[in-house]
Amino acid sequence: MIRLFVLLAFALGTTFAASAATAQSSKAKRYAACVSDRNGKEVRKLMQATSADAANMPYHELINDDRCFSRVFGDQPFRPQDAAESVAMLRGNLAEHALKADAGKIAALQALPLQQKRYIRPWFAATGRHPAVDEMGACMADTDPAGIMALIRTNPGYADEGAAVSALTPALTKCLSAGTRLDANRPALRAALADALYQRMTNPALSVAQSTETPK
Repeated sequence: MIRLFVLLAFALGTTFAASAATAQSSKAKRYAACVSDRNGKEVRKLMQATSADAANMPYHELINDDRCFSRVFGDQPFRPQDAAESVAMLRGNLAEHALKADAGKIAALQALPLQQKRYIRPWFAATGRHPAVDEMGACMADTDPAGIMALIRTNPGYADEGAAVSALTPALTKCLSAGTRLDANRPALRAALADALYQRMTNPALSVAQSTETPK
């Protein structure tokens, strides 16, 4: 049987200093907060999409918001790619913004038992990620929502983020589908987990339906 490997350069443990990448991540999150506040309808379309085609139009509407470019970057020179992220990263940053605004809803979510069957969700097709990454995220959102929120509350690129990722590692390992090894960078991992928790918060019935299905 061919083993599946998802290789996205996963960095665990070591603390890295604030850098240009960290500053860029901060701007990307501010940009996501701006477009979320100004373009709620398009954000919902993107986050509720169940296909790449359905996600494409709202995605481009959001990354081309000149008002938010001006608000985030001001008169400073910037490259479009500094904020015009991939679908996966923009979804993650939008999800973080929404989760922080509705932290009470997350606190009310119960940690569900780990399921032996696959974690499959209709939104996987719209994220631009490898399905195994989204499956891991869905599993984590069901089994450890508090752990994901602990990560989201940290500062990207700082020691508290590294500590939160390390604390999640045992659960992440259990949530990987059989024969899969995850090797993703922290921003990509953070985006996947935030997206999955947002999906559970906005449509908890999907998690409940799967957890109560009779195993085949």
